[in-house]
Amino acid sequence: MKRLIYMLLITATVTLGGPGCKEVYTPPAIKNNPFLLVVDGIVISGNDSTIITLSRTRNIADTVPSVKELNAKVSVLGITGVEYPLTEEGNGRYAVDQLALYPGQQYQLKIVTTDGNEFRSALGNVQISPPIDSLYWNQDSSFNVHVYLNTHDPTNQTRYYRWKYVETWEYHSAFDAFLDYNNGDVIARPLDNQIYRCYKSVPSSTIEVVSTTQLSSSVVNKYEITQVPQTSEKISETYSNLVSQYAIPVEAYNFWSNLKRNTEQLGSLFDLQPFTELGNITCVNNPSVNCIGFISFTTLQSKRIFISKNEVVNWNYFPYYGLGCSQDTVKVEDIDKYFQPPGGPYSNSLIGTANGPYILSSVLCVDCTNHGGTTIKPPYWP
Repeated sequence: MKRLIYMLLITATVTLGGPGCKEVYTPPAIKNNPFLLVVDGIVISGNDSTIITLSRTRNIADTVPSVKELNAKVSVLGITGVEYPLTEEGNGRYAVDQLALYPGQQYQLKIVTTDGNEFRSALGNVQISPPIDSLYWNQDSSFNVHVYLNTHDPTNQTRYYRWKYVETWEYHSAFDAFLDYNNGDVIARPLDNQIYRCYKSVPSSTIEVVSTTQLSSSVVNKYEITQVPQTSEKISETYSNLVSQYAIPVEAYNFWSNLKRNTEQLGSLFDLQPFTELGNITCVNNPSVNCIGFISFTTLQSKRIFISKNEVVNWNYFPYYGLGCSQDTVKVEDIDKYFQPPGGPYSNSLIGTANGPYILSSVLCVDCTNHGGTTIKPPYWP
């Protein structure tokens, strides 16, 4: 959701006049309604959850975070009258597991906000996504890693594709810790509390869409999903990329490709395509109230790839903790002063040894969670 708002806001800034002269252009729909509802998500039929996030736009010059839309009522409506409610999970996120939607029927998303407004997406058919044929990678002459995919639809029913992905990687701290300091006691660190090996996950922030209408067959060959630059932490140990593929209708393709052009071509006013299309969601009780977002209905196909540090060459990873990590030896009788007042400093972590003297280093060098990751190993991890 944050990414969609950012893309919409950045397209509102264009360069006018000579060098160094910029004027902020705010589309009338946003200028007159600076607190628009923003809807982000795809309604999935079948083997995955549907997640819809709701928030509000803000003024371009506003530095506060986007406001999440809470306590809304969100559901998927079928043209036959069937209704599937989504559960609010907090922070503007609404979800439902494994919807059983029928390809021959039309559906729409319904949103009722706390101010009494009711929003509905345009009716749409469920698109059937073909499988991803292959997901693979290579290194270029500068040793950057490129991740590609191949896919096709033998029925030629899918002509427009959209992809999202989630990158996950394992990284390590400088030193493994076998001891812990707990309320004045030095104890053995249990395996379920290790802080040496961490994992991070980041969803894609780019718009990836393709049309195959110019081809005789619906074939996508060697489409670059993402690039991992040489030295990146992402392949310091093991890297994973889970790619999700969605078949989308032409209207969704036009919406996302227009937004993609506007976020990638900001150098010239003549290159910039005015972003006036807000999506396919309207306020049914008050048509003058605008809403931003495009909702489509589809099945999901996904594929995961792993890349190990042992498979790449000349990676030259520079660790997040730098090159200054060192270990200090501390006498048993002095250990408290490194963790409790009136001693210090307090940003220390024990490493070993069990009987003393103890070995310690800084939290930055020992505790991988200090870098923003989690020690919980993903269930799919090798």
